[in-house]
Amino acid sequence: MKTWKTISWLLVLGLVLWLLYPSRTRTAVSGRRNRAGVVEITYMGPGGPISGAMADAVRAFERDSEEAHARDPSRPIYRVVSGQNASRNQTADPTRFLISVAGGMPPDVIWFDRYAVAEWAARGAFQPLDGFIAKDKAAGLDEVPCAERFYKSCWDEACYRGKVYGIPTSVDDRALLYNKDLLKRAGLVNENGEARPPRDWDELKEYAVRLTERDARGELKVVGFAPQFGNSWLYMYGWMAGGEFMSRDGTRCTLNSPRIVEALRYMTDVYDAIGGYAKVQAFQAGFQGGELDPFIQGKIAMKIDGSWQVPFLAAYGRDLDFGVAPPPLPRHEIAKGRRTVSWNGGWAYAIPANALHKQAAWDFIRFMTGRRAFLIWIESEREIAEAQGRLYIPRQLPVKKLNEFVFDKYVYNNPRVPENIKAACRVFNQLLPEARYRPVTPVGQLLWNEHVTAMEAALYHRLTPKAALDRGAAVVQRELDRVLHPVEGRPIRWKWFFAFYAFLLVAAGATVYAWDTRPRFRRRLGRMLGLRKQAGRGVIEGAGGGYLRGQWRAGWLCAAPWIVGFIIFGGGPMLFSLLISFCDYDILNPPKFIGLHSYRWMFAHDRLFWLSFRNTLFMTLGVPLNMAAGLAVALLLNLKIRGMAVWRTFFYLPAIVPMVAASILWIWIFNPQGGLINLALQSVGLKGPLWLQSPLWSKPAIIVMGLWGAGSNMIIWLAGLKGINEQLYEAAALDGANAWQRFCYITIPQLTPYIFFNLVMGMIGTFQIFGQAFIMTQGGPDNSTLFYVYHLFNNAFRYGNMGYAAAMAWVLFVVVLGVTFVQLRLSKRWVYYEAG
Repeated sequence: MKTWKTISWLLVLGLVLWLLYPSRTRTAVSGRRNRAGVVEITYMGPGGPISGAMADAVRAFERDSEEAHARDPSRPIYRVVSGQNASRNQTADPTRFLISVAGGMPPDVIWFDRYAVAEWAARGAFQPLDGFIAKDKAAGLDEVPCAERFYKSCWDEACYRGKVYGIPTSVDDRALLYNKDLLKRAGLVNENGEARPPRDWDELKEYAVRLTERDARGELKVVGFAPQFGNSWLYMYGWMAGGEFMSRDGTRCTLNSPRIVEALRYMTDVYDAIGGYAKVQAFQAGFQGGELDPFIQGKIAMKIDGSWQVPFLAAYGRDLDFGVAPPPLPRHEIAKGRRTVSWNGGWAYAIPANALHKQAAWDFIRFMTGRRAFLIWIESEREIAEAQGRLYIPRQLPVKKLNEFVFDKYVYNNPRVPENIKAACRVFNQLLPEARYRPVTPVGQLLWNEHVTAMEAALYHRLTPKAALDRGAAVVQRELDRVLHPVEGRPIRWKWFFAFYAFLLVAAGATVYAWDTRPRFRRRLGRMLGLRKQAGRGVIEGAGGGYLRGQWRAGWLCAAPWIVGFIIFGGGPMLFSLLISFCDYDILNPPKFIGLHSYRWMFAHDRLFWLSFRNTLFMTLGVPLNMAAGLAVALLLNLKIRGMAVWRTFFYLPAIVPMVAASILWIWIFNPQGGLINLALQSVGLKGPLWLQSPLWSKPAIIVMGLWGAGSNMIIWLAGLKGINEQLYEAAALDGANAWQRFCYITIPQLTPYIFFNLVMGMIGTFQIFGQAFIMTQGGPDNSTLFYVYHLFNNAFRYGNMGYAAAMAWVLFVVVLGVTFVQLRLSKRWVYYEAG
């Protein structure tokens, strides 16, 4: 009877959970709307829930749908739903989006970086929009999103292999900003005494040197021009030099072409001329935003930056006399008749391939990229800015005629706008029609990362520009070949996977049951496994077998929640991970079995695999340091003095500080210019290192940060110290042992179990290090903090190589298992257990 009651309650609980399970109305699948005629459009954007000026445009879209429904009840009422997005960079870390697509619950519309649209469209993540565009044109609708309405670079960037996958919603290009007062002070003026911006690369380098100033200690006080400060990257200088990063047909990476090499060499030469990349990076580490922006404060004389700087300077730099000029080119490019170059970025609306409400999503995109929505958005931004007492300067729009209209109305014909702001807007808008854009390729994110890696390797003088770019080009080309010509594989038959998993579960259950109920089986299996001591022992033996059998059932019932949880959320995913490590799997498409290809690629071709492994091995040096620090604190806190409980609390507090908060705190502590550590070193006449800005010191900095959290180990050490018999110390003291001898011959041997535990857990934790690098350094500088798990994360969620990431995870498992096994074997020689 009790059994049936239990089963009944479990069924009721399951029914309640099923009813409470959140699910969207699958109107697109069923072909029906809900009773109220409302269709919910789920929106995902980089900034979380829709708010501010965008919300005003969305409300207008919803009101229009209500009015259309009132005229024609067959038309739906739209409601736009948005949620929180916790990712720091939705493009570089599209985890939430990919999981939603793979799980069959994607957003209907996503706001996505245009250059990344092609990468995920190549994998089938996005819906081609050509059919919607053709249908609207055939219906004669106004303002259909099409190539004719948008700037060419904005439209082409969201297309892949002749199909449209995104509709541009924003745009920003780059130009040279310069501080006129600093140029005049350095005598860099024209015949009228006005500041004259550099006209070519040679003048730009000359200006950079002449405008750079140092204080009495020789430290940088003003940087004339830093090629990487602002928003330019190697892409900008490569295009300036006439280079390309991909071949026209998209099948060959040209990251190492002569013009790109020339561009990187120029960037390196400029940095070397003003003191070196590391020194400039250290100088930049103390920069702040708002009114304290370094360009406004006169710490940066010139920079190449985006068009968003004009509204920013209008708000915070009204008193700054600045100018904007087209980026200068090398003289050999000017001799060819080229005038300048810029590149733009921006965002686009896209529809996931398995979105539930595609037509509704398209209606939303068509409205939000139309004139009315943009003007509502712009007007709302103006009202917000003026309510805050700021001069309003609009952002650039990807729609040609609308962008011209907006700047005519709010800038060029507005008497309140200063002339230098008007001139700046004209320069940015004149550069927009012919601006370049990042290569449209299925390996766009990898190309971006490798171009940054090559740039840093050259700027830090780890490699020559040619060698750095050759290495990066080879990495990108291998991945591009793999994507364009994937390894042939067989599809996975999942019924065999589930059948095998069920067999394992049944076999494990039968083995455990036989072990506890069949003494003969237990003895035989014990002999096979070498468990002589345990082979003759059982749970259910003798006259009390019935009672013990009841306890056995009760024990299994109590353990059932964990067992079920492990079967569903632990064992199954582990077996799945092992299977896909032998597959080509990108989350979005069914896995294909490719055998040991991922493992061969890992050991033979992936340079970053070995680099990340070496970086992680270096961090194991912090394990004994952390243990020593924890033990030292525990020894102090084991003293019998007044207020010890308060001191123990203080020393333990850092261990419970969230990693994000601790990381941000230590970023400031490690600041080379004004950080606490370097200020302390400076006070005693020592010059502090560059810490997180130096490839040499970045890993030691994270190890030092780890010592701050030694309080977590301190608790374990303290428990061990409390367990040592005081009589041992008293006897040693009577025999004449001093404090150091008592520590070496009593404390340490008695603590060996705790040393062993902390050593094992510390090694396991170090091999999984990730958060500090992700938050503080993003794997840099020059990949010096690209740890193993960070590289695994990049492959899984940034590049979509989930099969390869699974293979990396299993290699890590084997390494950690091997290290732990060695520690267990060696522990028999030095770990002392009092009971043994």
